[in-house]
Amino acid sequence: MNFKKSFALLAVTIFGVSQLNTPLALATENSSPVVNERWGKPTFVSGAGLTSTQLQETMKILDVNPNDVTSTTATGADLIKYLGSGSGDDSVMLSSVLVTRENAGKGINVDIVTPENITSITADQYKNPLITAGITDATIKVGSVVRVTGESALTGVYKAFEKKKNGEEVNADRAQLAQDELEISSQIAQSIINQSNKVNENQNLTDSEQEKLDEAQKTQLSQTLVDIKKALADFKEQQGKTATKEEVQKIVDDALAKNNISEYVSSADISSLVALAQRYQTTEGVLSKESLAQLDKISKGFEKTINNLGNELGKFGDLLKGKLDGSKGFFAGIWENITSFFGNLFN
Repeated sequence: MNFKKSFALLAVTIFGVSQLNTPLALATENSSPVVNERWGKPTFVSGAGLTSTQLQETMKILDVNPNDVTSTTATGADLIKYLGSGSGDDSVMLSSVLVTRENAGKGINVDIVTPENITSITADQYKNPLITAGITDATIKVGSVVRVTGESALTGVYKAFEKKKNGEEVNADRAQLAQDELEISSQIAQSIINQSNKVNENQNLTDSEQEKLDEAQKTQLSQTLVDIKKALADFKEQQGKTATKEEVQKIVDDALAKNNISEYVSSADISSLVALAQRYQTTEGVLSKESLAQLDKISKGFEKTINNLGNELGKFGDLLKGKLDGSKGFFAGIWENITSFFGNLFN
């Protein structure tokens, strides 16, 4: 696996499930997660770089009682194992996750309990990559007692899903694509926010309103990724083949337009999305029926987030909602647009 070297510096996020050797008195007295009789106890993944005091603080913020979870530690070696790069330095492993396996149909739910310390990634931004990696039906709590960016958070979830722990094994190709998806989508989201700020600089938004707008636009991009995946799957089902680069480009353009962020993306952003979409088609399982069912679940949450933030932003927020209400039949419409587009080229 070839991963970007920069991920070695991002090991500060959510990792492996640690076997705690020090007695931990604590967490929350009333904390008693429900044990799933099929999958067992929730899995607590803590970073190997935490001091004893930081570990206790982390368990407290995640409401972890050591008697109610399976615990393990994520090390620098785990970063190399799951991301294919890194220094192997345990000291940079600082943030943690609590992963609860759910029954089929529950979907992916992510709760960042310390948003002030996960500085770059929102809960919604984790969901697409998790599904890309093959993670299904899980509730994931993310927390850190120090400020971290958040790009490497998936590593802890992967370790929690290891075959020896929870009966499943994460596919290496899907894990690599998921990590790249998180990095690329995070960069594009920031590009969208920067361009939006320029375009809307006369709106005189307060700091609070700006934060809501930024989060909404990150979620719009997350929904765009869902739309691209579902359109690609729909295309293959109807045509019996994968889409060409030109057809993928049209799918990406339509998804951006549908989510009202076309004017904020650069040509470089679009090229990155097209390349990512092409990899969705060639990585086994990413566009499977199981993955599509998980995407349907998170899509409902994305729409709720955008509508709620839009309502809080008043008239300006109406622009965020875009064409969400008119999305019924979107995927069939994409195919009609593609056939019309290419039909006109040869007429």
